Amino acid sequence: MKKVNHFSNEELPVLASIVETFPLKEIVCLESVAFVCVQHLLFTTINLMDSLIQLGAYPDNIHIMGKPYSTCSQVVNKLTEKGCHYYPNLPQNKVGCFSECFSRDIEYMWREVYNDLKKKNIKLVVILDDGGSCLTNVPNYISKKFSLVGVEQTTSGLTDIRMRQLSFPVIEVASSAAKQLVESPMIAEAVVNKLSKVLPMGRSRLSCGVVGIGSIGNVIIQKLLSLNHEVIAYDKDPEKRQIFFKSLCTADLKTLFSKAEYIFGCAGEDITQNLKTEDINTNKTFISCSSQDKEFLTILKIFEEQRCHYDNVLDHLECSFNGNTVRIYRGGFPINLDNSGESVAANDIQLTRGLLLGGVLQGILYATRYPKQENKRYMLHPAIQSFVVAHWMRYGSTFLIPHHILAGFQDLVWVKRHSRGTEQENELITQSFHYDNFSIGVSVLMSNYG
Repeated sequence: MKKVNHFSNEELPVLASIVETFPLKEIVCLESVAFVCVQHLLFTTINLMDSLIQLGAYPDNIHIMGKPYSTCSQVVNKLTEKGCHYYPNLPQNKVGCFSECFSRDIEYMWREVYNDLKKKNIKLVVILDDGGSCLTNVPNYISKKFSLVGVEQTTSGLTDIRMRQLSFPVIEVASSAAKQLVESPMIAEAVVNKLSKVLPMGRSRLSCGVVGIGSIGNVIIQKLLSLNHEVIAYDKDPEKRQIFFKSLCTADLKTLFSKAEYIFGCAGEDITQNLKTEDINTNKTFISCSSQDKEFLTILKIFEEQRCHYDNVLDHLECSFNGNTVRIYRGGFPINLDNSGESVAANDIQLTRGLLLGGVLQGILYATRYPKQENKRYMLHPAIQSFVVAHWMRYGSTFLIPHHILAGFQDLVWVKRHSRGTEQENELITQSFHYDNFSIGVSVLMSNYG
């Protein structure tokens, strides 16, 4: 089937299909539901908020904050025009301190949200999070007064140890089969596309190191090899070093740092914590392909101690050690999130937006039926995943995904087996169905929720 390369801001067919098919207004009145969202403010974020509004959410009950390294000002303008509450990030004055600054921003947002909520008849607060900071910083005065349900879209958010202390349920979009198996290759492809704009990829035989051999690291290795660059890879998991590119792997991260001139951080954690500046023996360029400023946190703090000059924490940083130049692209923030409003093409990333919308709907329906708070982590329902993937296949870059993976989404048992999280009591949808039978699933869902 012919693929559509892009959509306008008004068109995301996967979201439109969910809105059209899912009769939420017939089940739940969203007048008493507020939404507190931390998201990368990309153009498709507008579509996601529009979908909530079409399903019955009040724009004045939508509160949203972005992240400074990805927020697009045009998106902010559109969201505020619609009547949503937007909370800007305060300036980050030093490199390597995103986490502390962002926690401050989240704390401020929650205070402002509470001042708004207490004026209204709000019964349920849905927290749509990217990274866990919003979920893990819910103040007691919020959790004691309102029913809460969370939706988390990142693995780093789910693995935050503070998540264990939550008093309310969370829908695990991040651990869904659809996000892990279908979204990841698209993110990796987007990272590679961005790299070609900032690196001399056409120059022969760059000496490259890739740290973290997950889905993104894997694609970057393949791309670098296809361009005839020299690659050395590392992962702290010995099994990954055995399975992926065994001949290219090293069991010693120090060896990688010594040999590679271009170092790609794909680990989701600080890979420089044991790097000593006296060991820097050649020019180095560090590029993050992960999240926040985690990948090179230790060396970023060294840059700050050395009073490295920069005008903005998102600048390409440069410092000299032992007569060698060390560069860190975009202040250590992900190379694929550049405030342009797009990271992955809309026809592809609408898969993620669809999963998030599905997670929000599942959370609302569950919290409506079981208002008593509990700390459980629930699987994104396999039927929702199946539906979203099926509709995404009409438009997305299916060539990036192995056929057997896409075919697996026809089988809800297979989807369940490849997802994590607790299966909810009294399943929303109790029967397996094929791609074109979502209406049957909705009928079952509505009967379950009476």
